[in-house]
Amino acid sequence: MKNPDLLPTTPLWNLFVNDFWGTPLRHSGSHKSYRPLCVLTFRLNYLLSGLDPFSYHLTNVLLHAAVTAVYVLTVRKAVANCPPDVLLGSGLLFAVHPIHSEAVAGVVGRADVLACLFFLLALYLYIDYCNARHRPDPPTVNGRGGSARRTRWFYFAGFVLCTAASMLSKEHGVTVVGVCLVYDLFIHQRLRPNQLLALHKV
Repeated sequence: MKNPDLLPTTPLWNLFVNDFWGTPLRHSGSHKSYRPLCVLTFRLNYLLSGLDPFSYHLTNVLLHAAVTAVYVLTVRKAVANCPPDVLLGSGLLFAVHPIHSEAVAGVVGRADVLACLFFLLALYLYIDYCNARHRPDPPTVNGRGGSARRTRWFYFAGFVLCTAASMLSKEHGVTVVGVCLVYDLFIHQRLRPNQLLALHKV
């Protein structure tokens, strides 16, 4: 790896002003790929084991295992009454699907793995936010209440943070916002396309 941002002698701030390959974003030759969170994980790998490739590959495999676990949890939350065998099958298929091989086996593919991890966490928290949004506050006791409202905003804040983390891992992480909007309108609120068009006309 030739990225100087991996080295502990390089100021940490450089991660936020350089692209994925360590070139200043303002430079004409910059790749313009802004992934400071991903580069930070490479820097941590370097602190632990230098340029020994084993730790980099092991980290990718562990991250993929975490992504698979979050994927299963997200499917279970998003799909009501999902049969356990279907849930298990989808998780196993996700874990071993060849489409993930390049991202997991290639060290630089960590950007995709990290972005996917935070993407799924953001979706998971947004589903919780949607469910909590329609949950009424319990009766107040001694003037204290609003626990449901605090819970809602806790989930929403987590969604925002995970969305930002996904974007800082790889740029396409921003697409989770569109996915959550589609979930909210067409799955959670069960709107039909013609109803959405009617709202637009109003």
